[in-house]
Amino acid sequence: MSQSYICKAIIKATSLEIQEVLSLRIKQLLNDTYKEGPLSLCVKPEDVAVKSIALMDCPESFSHTRYKGSYSWPLTSPASEAEVSCRKNPLQSAQRSCAINIELEQAFWKEPNMTKCKLLEKLPNSILGLQDITVTEENAEDVIEHILYLLPDATLHVEELEIIASKISGIVQLADVSMTLAEAALSILDYISLQEIEDQNIRKITNTILQTTEEIGYKVTCAGRNTSVITNSSALLVLRPDPSTFGGLAFGITSYNRGVDLQINVQENPFKNALASVFLPKSLKNFLGIEHCDPDKHSKIQFKFFGTTSLFADDSLTMKKLNTFVVSASVENASIQNLNEPVTVTLRHIDQNTGNAAVHCVFWDFGKNNGLGGWNTSGCEMEYTDMNYTICFCNHLTHFGVLLDLARTEIDVTHDHILTVISYAGCGASSLFLGITLVTYLTLEKLRRDNPSKILLNLCAALLMLNMVFLTNSWLSSFNQPGLCITMAMLLHYFLLAAFTWMCLESVHFYLALVKVFNVYVPKYILKCCIAGWGIPAIVIILVLIINKDFYGNGSHSENNPYSNFCWIQDSGVFYISVVAYFFLIFLTNTAMFITVLLQIHSVKTRTQKRSRFLKRSVLQDLKSAFSLMFLLGLTWGFAFFAWGEVRIFFLYLFSIFNTLQGFFIFVFHCLMKDEVVKQCRVHFCWGRFRLSNYSDWSGSGATAGSTPKHLNRKSPSQALQSLNSNGTSSTSNGSDLLPRSSPDRNFKIGKKNSVHCIDWNATGSIW
Repeated sequence: MSQSYICKAIIKATSLEIQEVLSLRIKQLLNDTYKEGPLSLCVKPEDVAVKSIALMDCPESFSHTRYKGSYSWPLTSPASEAEVSCRKNPLQSAQRSCAINIELEQAFWKEPNMTKCKLLEKLPNSILGLQDITVTEENAEDVIEHILYLLPDATLHVEELEIIASKISGIVQLADVSMTLAEAALSILDYISLQEIEDQNIRKITNTILQTTEEIGYKVTCAGRNTSVITNSSALLVLRPDPSTFGGLAFGITSYNRGVDLQINVQENPFKNALASVFLPKSLKNFLGIEHCDPDKHSKIQFKFFGTTSLFADDSLTMKKLNTFVVSASVENASIQNLNEPVTVTLRHIDQNTGNAAVHCVFWDFGKNNGLGGWNTSGCEMEYTDMNYTICFCNHLTHFGVLLDLARTEIDVTHDHILTVISYAGCGASSLFLGITLVTYLTLEKLRRDNPSKILLNLCAALLMLNMVFLTNSWLSSFNQPGLCITMAMLLHYFLLAAFTWMCLESVHFYLALVKVFNVYVPKYILKCCIAGWGIPAIVIILVLIINKDFYGNGSHSENNPYSNFCWIQDSGVFYISVVAYFFLIFLTNTAMFITVLLQIHSVKTRTQKRSRFLKRSVLQDLKSAFSLMFLLGLTWGFAFFAWGEVRIFFLYLFSIFNTLQGFFIFVFHCLMKDEVVKQCRVHFCWGRFRLSNYSDWSGSGATAGSTPKHLNRKSPSQALQSLNSNGTSSTSNGSDLLPRSSPDRNFKIGKKNSVHCIDWNATGSIW
């Protein structure tokens, strides 16, 4: 598509011809087609207008400088340069150009160029001594070169770093920054970034350095449409693209070895194998300013590469590290936010991500950490990652990097596959046995009429739903439906918390029944347990959804790992608060109850049984009971807290095996090894010689937490445990024998108003 432009130029012609002839010759000389890259400009004689203008000379002028003396400039014709000898070194000269303002058609003096002139007084021989030196046009290069000279012997404490940063910031205030000045300034920053400086010192000047570097890029004089400055470990590239032909632009670092061989390239299409690259989409054209034939009128685009990470220390990162070099892109006089087409940032990892660790695409937020700056994930998302690279999509421009999440670091692919198979197999088996347990208790009314069995049923239901959601999660997430994925992640979160909560309620019930004995009465006990067991997790889920539903999502990290497509919590903070902290509190509670209950039982058994005669049997009973209680209360989930360092893999295998098989162990201890359940099943489900035709499970009933007491006699713990022991399923747990058998003729009575309940110890049951 062709467009028309109006261009204006001033030509100085020396000729004896009359004006009309000279004008015609100029039109003929301009008649041509001019090309630059994909652009072409066709100029025809009839489109050219020539007029004569009379420019006044630049008048005599006097300039005083603080550091290099005073200079008198003679009358000078337009487009010419005046020279005056330097005051300190007369063999060299200062120059000053008489330029032409095309718009105003007037001549004017440019600022003097005194770079060859020496300072009248020497600069201080220490960086601290430069504190009172003001950076000006006349001394800028001297000050910067002097800092470079002093750097090798400098200690670079915080005071010196702040002085250096302030002097480089002074360069930004200059009208123009020469290429020599820009190279020297960036060399200073490059030297600082390569030194081993304490984080708290470098953090104080990081924002100043980054902002100053960007301003230098916009101030540096460009000879043409692009220019670049490359130092040992950094690169700066500035371009002036034509808005009319902008279709996207990619910057890339194709080679880098610290100190040598840093190569930066530009192309129209995204890079495939660059060390670091940024691709700017076509929609960025709207921010490039007016379409003008003069390149100086086009907005600059700046690209920077930082080959060290020392500048980007962030104290708020406790379990994350920067694992890529940093790149940035910006547009002159434009704040790029909320782009419809994302900016594509591709970064190679400094250390290979062999463990498939979680990665986060981040940008440098200048306002974070009380103005010191820090990493922020807003507006950036991870599109793809593997062992060597990460691709990020961001809707804004700034400094980009990739953080490696050490706190949620995953294991290598081989172990991950093995653990995944174990988890799916274990969850499948648990689902089957949890279903059998639920059907057994729900079918046999005598097994579910007491409170412990009702709590067990709720725990089994929560674990069954947890396993089912887990087993279907990856399959449903493969449909790539955000709403479906959020739902699956939310359900997985909910049933996980519900399972934790019912484990806690199991431990509380143990405590009330075995430690507090029968002194605690809780009206509508099971109803309140259900409200807590199912309601508290729901409150947590609702709060997360209210804050940000996008906390849930697809956690796919790598195409190389087919098992990584999983809907779960994506924000580390939410994960640690709503899962880790939640379980940690329950784990502490259940561990305390576990120890208390075992000590209480051990104390009672010591007083009621001669352990010398039954030592071996008692030890086996204790182990069986402890294992039963450990799985019921979910204490094996605590293996996750030990999965660190060299023993991490070992504990992850223990965690996966025991927790995915929790439903199986509940079936074993609370169905298969429980006499009452086995006998009831033989009565109702068996035939022939395996069937029990006449079986009475108990002749009396005992009180438990949540029963309706009218008057309770105070009993000793041993009496309470013996009462519970006789009560079959009306006990605080459902598993293996723990207490010794009582003598057949021993009876206890619990007095109630208007009634007396007798517990027959001939009905020998078990506490779990």
